[in-house]
Amino acid sequence: MSNSSAEIDVLSYFRGKADRYDEVDQQVYWRLSDTLLWETLSSKSLDSFEPGFSFLDAGGGTGRWATRVLDSYPQARGWLVDLSEDMLAVAEGKRTGDRAGRFTTVRGDLEKLPDEITGQRFDVIFNFHNVIGFLDDPLEALRGLAALLNPGGHLITLAPSLYHSTYFNLANGRFDEAERAVREQRATFTEGMPPLRLFTPHQLTGMYEEIGCPVQVLTGFPSVIYPTFQETQIEGTGQSVEKILGTPEGFQRVLDIERGLVDAPDVAARGNNIFVMGRKR
Repeated sequence: MSNSSAEIDVLSYFRGKADRYDEVDQQVYWRLSDTLLWETLSSKSLDSFEPGFSFLDAGGGTGRWATRVLDSYPQARGWLVDLSEDMLAVAEGKRTGDRAGRFTTVRGDLEKLPDEITGQRFDVIFNFHNVIGFLDDPLEALRGLAALLNPGGHLITLAPSLYHSTYFNLANGRFDEAERAVREQRATFTEGMPPLRLFTPHQLTGMYEEIGCPVQVLTGFPSVIYPTFQETQIEGTGQSVEKILGTPEGFQRVLDIERGLVDAPDVAARGNNIFVMGRKR
């Protein structure tokens, strides 16, 4: 990040979350979202590579997703790069047992990648959960990541949606932020959060085409149930979410509905987040 003020804001924001960040797994809404993300990531991308594929978790924070990939694909080799020393400290603590020899963590800026990363080549590179939204120049950052892919490799982004952000802020009485989202394609979800760049499916498709990674998968999820303000916190569940997802039966029925929509051609625009996967030419 070239803007030192913005960088300080982002680092400060995550410093306060690092120790408890992984507790998001306890929130039923994010368990639904994570299930959909994992199924899409594995079925659309990871399963198509040889067992010993290499991957980069770009902006991977505490290593929630890197370690899940390593544990599920025991011959894979993973790298993680993140700007936050606090988040990286948590990720480093997960370099244990069988993971230790297959997992490398590096502190670095996605807009100025360190030599330890630029000297590598990867089969899959992914950036999840708003990472792209915190960058000063998302297009150039994606271009830099695409350059590290092997031919035929996959570049995957889970991006914050302009449409969802506008809805969410209106639903929570934050009219100024909803208007800002439409006017600037930038907004926050809570007080104290650094402003986040927002995206549309059409915009992401164009960016991927420009960097030489034509889109192979474009979807969005969850698309039929949205988070409340409580889901933006480390713990807690909003009443409306609890009412729908709070029982095993309710969770499973919503999950099945989401699974039935994930391949629908236009669902990306409805998703809380937009999932885009491109293949390097």
